[in-house]
Amino acid sequence: MNVAGEVAVITGGASGIGRGTALALARRGADIVLADVNDRRLAAVEAEIAGMGRRVVAVHCDVSRDDDVQQLAERAESNLGPVGLLMNNAGVVLRGALEHVDLADWQWCFGINVFGVIRGINAFLPRMLERRHGYIVNTGSVAGMVALTGEGAPYIASKFAVVGLTEALALYCQPFGVSVSLLCPGGVRTNLAETGRSIGMTPERQVAETRMAQSVQGGPELEAEYVGELVAQAVRNETFLILPDDVHAELLRRRGRDLNAFVKSRLAAQ
Repeated sequence: MNVAGEVAVITGGASGIGRGTALALARRGADIVLADVNDRRLAAVEAEIAGMGRRVVAVHCDVSRDDDVQQLAERAESNLGPVGLLMNNAGVVLRGALEHVDLADWQWCFGINVFGVIRGINAFLPRMLERRHGYIVNTGSVAGMVALTGEGAPYIASKFAVVGLTEALALYCQPFGVSVSLLCPGGVRTNLAETGRSIGMTPERQVAETRMAQSVQGGPELEAEYVGELVAQAVRNETFLILPDDVHAELLRRRGRDLNAFVKSRLAAQ
C-alpha cells in the first residue's frame, strides 16, 4: 500500500513502536490518528506529527473497553475521513509464578493483548471490507512464536493468539482487497515494562527470567523508530511477517525443523 494520503490509526501510539510507526507513516504522507491511555505522551507525539505538516488526531482510548474502540473508529472517520490503515499495537506484559497468577490477571492480559486486537478488527474491518480497501497490522512478538520462558506464559499465550489470529485474518481478507501484516519484534527499547505486572516472583527470579529470555532470543535490542521504519516498508511491500532481525528468524527455523528436539534442548539447559 502506498500510504500517502491514507488515514492511519495506531493504538499504543504514544510511545515505543506505535510512535515509531506513526512517525514513519507520517513521513510517507499519511495522516495519523493516535490512540493511547497516556494523554501526556499522546500530546507530545501529536505535536511531533503536526510539526511534520500532517493532519493528526489524538484520542484517549483504552483498548480493553468496547466503547472506547468503537468511539475511536467514529472519531477517526469524522475528523480525518475513511481509515485506510489500522495498527493494533497496544499491549501489556504479564509474567509470574503461574500458581500465583489468578484468572483476573490472565483476563487483564488477554483483554488488552488479544481482545484489544479483536476490538480493533471489529470496529474497523467492516468499513474496509465495504470499501474493498485497507490494511491491518497487528503487533505480535517473537514470544508469540517461541516460548522464551515459563514465567512469561500469560504474555506468551496472548501473543501466540495474536499470531494465529493474524494469519487467519490475512487468509480471510485477501479476497476483499484488504492486506494484513504481522509484526513480531524481539527486544525493542520501549516503555512496555512500565505497564507490566510481575506476580509472585522475587527480584532475583525476575532478573534470572529476563536473562533466560535474552539468552534464548540472542538478538539485539532495537530502537523503536527503526522498527517503525520496517513496518512502513512492509506495508509498502505488503509483506506478511515482519521480523526485525535475522537472529530471530534463525531461532524460528530451529524451532520449526524439530519442535520436540527444540523443547528438549531448552529443558536440558535449565
